[in-house]
Amino acid sequence: MARKLGFVERESKLNGWKFLDMLLFTHFNHKGLSLNELAVQLKMRYNIDITKQGVNYRFSEAAVVFIKCILEKALKIVIEDETKLEFLKHFKRVKIKDSTAFQLPEDMAEKYPGSGGAGSKAMLRIQFEYDLKTGKIIDLSLHPFNAQDTANATETIGSVDQGELILRDLGYINLYSLKHIVKSNAAFLNRLQYSIVVYEKPEDEFIRIDFSKVEQYLKNTGQTRIEKKVYIGEKEKFEVRLIIELLPDDKKQDRLRKANKEANKKGRKLGKEYKSRCGLNLFITNINQSILKAGEVRRLYTLRWQVELIFKVWKSIGEIDKVKKMKVERFESYLYAKLLWIVINWKVFWEINIFCYSRKGILLSMYKMFKTFKNTLGEFRGAIIKGKKYLQEYIVDIALMAEKHYIIEKKKNKLSSRDLICDF
Repeated sequence: MARKLGFVERESKLNGWKFLDMLLFTHFNHKGLSLNELAVQLKMRYNIDITKQGVNYRFSEAAVVFIKCILEKALKIVIEDETKLEFLKHFKRVKIKDSTAFQLPEDMAEKYPGSGGAGSKAMLRIQFEYDLKTGKIIDLSLHPFNAQDTANATETIGSVDQGELILRDLGYINLYSLKHIVKSNAAFLNRLQYSIVVYEKPEDEFIRIDFSKVEQYLKNTGQTRIEKKVYIGEKEKFEVRLIIELLPDDKKQDRLRKANKEANKKGRKLGKEYKSRCGLNLFITNINQSILKAGEVRRLYTLRWQVELIFKVWKSIGEIDKVKKMKVERFESYLYAKLLWIVINWKVFWEINIFCYSRKGILLSMYKMFKTFKNTLGEFRGAIIKGKKYLQEYIVDIALMAEKHYIIEKKKNKLSSRDLICDF
């Protein structure tokens, strides 16, 4: 691959594998990793004499393309078998998508512009989508921070297929994407954005819903949840199921405090309707009531929040957000190599997770397992170099520890992903 892509143009001591090895199996805090340390590592591992300037020279656009292509190849490798989490049988796939972002040194602003204004001048956004039933990663890509989630939802809508359930955050909602999901005979479940106007049609006329009246109605009647057939969209109306849940007053006040803080920054004031919506959970879906009852909607949507734990693992263990000033090609090579490490270990984690679930109905903690993957980086590298037999032994050793050391712990008054999946 290194030769084919032009990273290695002639016989070189630092070939494709050695360059990948240098990136993939080094300590994870790249903020504290110097070029001199990489040069020393190459001397110790392969007896390659190279200066720190020589190492820096190898971080080129060709190097970025090389590492990125290895990552893309890893993403395409899928074992076609029946090992999957058997739940929500009505859907072929349950696709969860979200993005995570982090700040970069200002000299990278040309390629990765930030939010502008008083915000950071340089920021990176990573788009991530996976299937909750099989663990297959569908999207893992780098973008400037100003490439917003709504635009990404439109650009990638062609990946939606018949029979899928699409679970996404507020930022991905736009009418075009929702219509395409329905047209593709797929399903969606989203929270409703505060800015989207909602209509009812009791007879022949569309009437805008006043959520302050809905909130008061729920309080007066003692109900915590109602469902309505409603329409969204200013011009062309789009029919959806709307599930409305009344929040406890302390939760509403938390939302209001955050919303007021944000509004004050921008010199705005919160309207009456916005304040009322802060006291409600609003979910929209096209899933039939016979498949998903109103009382199950919030629990199903809660599965989407697991992606936040994934991003936590990437940052706290993978340390993807620890970046110092360096040329952008070096940063991208580091980051693609880290993502490659994440993808490889994600596959190992997912197969062991499904194995344990099928045997004993237990689900494993991604955080605990990835901590072990990081702590056994040297053993993993050694197993790869020694061959398939040793790699198999490494994976089996981790699998044997799983049922004792990696089970998801139940938090007080909170449902774990295991509880939610078992419910469904």
